[in-house]
Amino acid sequence: MSELASTGWTIKRSDAMVELILSREEIVAAEFGESVVAGMAFDTSELDAEADIPAEIVKRARVVIVEVRPDRPASLRRLTRLHAENRALAIIAAVRDPSITAMQALLRAGINDVVALPLTRRDLEAALERIHGELERSASEEAARGKTISIIKSVGGVGATALLSQVAALYAMREAERGRSVCLLDLDLQGGNAATHLGVNPGLTVSDLLDAGKRLDPAVLASVAAPHPSGLRLFGAPNELMPTDAVGTDQVCDIVHLAMTQYGTVFLDLPSDWTNWSLSLVAQSDIVFLVIELSIASLRQAQRQLSLLTKLGVNPDAVQVVVNRVEKQMFKPINLRDASETLGKPIGLSVTSDFALMNTALNRGTMIRDIKSKSAIGRDLSKILDAIDMLLERG
Repeated sequence: MSELASTGWTIKRSDAMVELILSREEIVAAEFGESVVAGMAFDTSELDAEADIPAEIVKRARVVIVEVRPDRPASLRRLTRLHAENRALAIIAAVRDPSITAMQALLRAGINDVVALPLTRRDLEAALERIHGELERSASEEAARGKTISIIKSVGGVGATALLSQVAALYAMREAERGRSVCLLDLDLQGGNAATHLGVNPGLTVSDLLDAGKRLDPAVLASVAAPHPSGLRLFGAPNELMPTDAVGTDQVCDIVHLAMTQYGTVFLDLPSDWTNWSLSLVAQSDIVFLVIELSIASLRQAQRQLSLLTKLGVNPDAVQVVVNRVEKQMFKPINLRDASETLGKPIGLSVTSDFALMNTALNRGTMIRDIKSKSAIGRDLSKILDAIDMLLERG
């Protein structure tokens, strides 16, 4: 099917893995024949070598072959931007007569390979075959990576961290029986209390991971992880307040990606205020739990959060609303049905309000089940664990 873009045209194929982005003159000069090369179908887009690349062109691609004019700064900036905004993408630069200096500039920009223009089927096939092994290894590594579960709050004070701490510890127990490990990264750099809620006093914290920089590796990660009796490994929030905007996106994402190679499930407790790095982590998460309470302020803010997540392109099915502190009474100003209608989203998860039991657990730094083996909160937490299993297709 052909569809118009703001700066040219695009031919889309449902099974395409490769995006070919060339100017009109290079498309005319090219000789690549059929739309399947090296076993991979490709889409073709006509764009000037300096024109911005619309996000919808590359969002489904595994490989992008893009024309680059090394003598044009805007063309090089476009390539750098493409790499920065699509880290998982394999990028092949299509260049006419590249010099050594140009090749060095292209490699610094993060490309995987270079093909000569005018493009021929033989060169295209050779480039895709070279990168095919890398794609298979990447897919294998991705499959082996742990899953991430982000917890966000509609407003502060909804009890999200207390809830997360209990869920993460319970899920660690469940996963231990399956031979898998679980960790919790408390990335609420100013208000994180997960360690306190679980009675853990970590010697090192997330700030030590941030300070590690290029020294960050599995050994450093393991040295910071504080053990919990449930089997959960906890990375506590910094002991001193840290400005959330002083932390780089790559810095935090590197920590989370490393944790995903070491643990089967990575829980992330995120700050109430959005930052570039917290938005990035949510966009990459397998599950996002949005914790709310039945109040007008919480529901209004939850609406805004859901709208933002939609704009980010987060899969709506990955976002699960959890209503905390639900009181079991006949008449109340706002009920679960009202919340669902307000948010325009079904709500299947809620946690019963039991202030005395939860407060006792928090003050003792222990799990609710250790205080009371059977409770309404305990049953609700089990439903959240089952939802995680279902969404991650585990069992």
